[in-house]
Amino acid sequence: MNKNVFLLLFGSLLCTGLFAQKNTTVWVVDFVKVKSGHRAETLFFYENNWKLYRDTALEKGYISGYRLLETTSDSLGDFDLLLMTAYPDSAAYAQSEEHFQPILKTLRPGGPKLANHLKPTDFRENAFFKSCKTIFSADADRQVKLPPAESLPFLKELNRDIWIPFMEAYAASDADKYLALHTADFIRAQGDAQNTNDLAGYSERTRAGFQRGKEQGGKTSIEFRFFERFSNGKTASERGVYKYTYMPPAGEPWTGYGQFHVFSRKENGCWKIAVDYDSSEGRTVGGAEFRAGKRMEDW
Repeated sequence: MNKNVFLLLFGSLLCTGLFAQKNTTVWVVDFVKVKSGHRAETLFFYENNWKLYRDTALEKGYISGYRLLETTSDSLGDFDLLLMTAYPDSAAYAQSEEHFQPILKTLRPGGPKLANHLKPTDFRENAFFKSCKTIFSADADRQVKLPPAESLPFLKELNRDIWIPFMEAYAASDADKYLALHTADFIRAQGDAQNTNDLAGYSERTRAGFQRGKEQGGKTSIEFRFFERFSNGKTASERGVYKYTYMPPAGEPWTGYGQFHVFSRKENGCWKIAVDYDSSEGRTVGGAEFRAGKRMEDW
């Protein structure tokens, strides 16, 4: 299959005749026009197909990032969306067809997922593509702070008392084991939903969620990466990114990411979660942010 045609079928960020410096990130950009009244179908299409493919490509290291930007169409540019994909270098871009073809066949063997009966050509069109040449650039990665030396023994305790059983409880859908990790005066805050809760309210929702998972017969897992951890032996503060995966009995797995900040307290020799805040930051937290953090085993 012609490479340009293949990328177009993916709603890809086509960039023909691209030049890039060796080992310099290559960005390719697709300018998209949304047909009148069909913004919802267009965003659904890209979130459930284009984004899905790139999340997988990120996990495999085929790409180094992606963005979907929305703008206002005007006399200078008749387009509404900019779809951007970053490749680690020109070699990775040259292998894009080889890398993306099996992803597409695995994730969407029957074709793209659509919001309704409308086909992609009914709700959007590729206005034009743009060739690019990197002159110079800079990217700021998430800074990972090294824990103070005096914190290190306590971080191993936190791994033992909180993070390992946390993951085990999710894998086993064991609500009792999970809730036992929290203090009696626990405070839960969700940035996306803009709400807070105490242990009683949080427990009710958590048990219901774990029960739904059992009834549906799926499997869940949760993983953590950290970019800041410190403790004085009595209290602790830990920030990072989690990756939540749900595998249904049939169909496609679902993966979500969020940024968290957890405060813990040692009670009777055992660490407990006292405050738990998380947010997807407007769904901008993803695989790249997760991989940038450190595993708990690293500290």
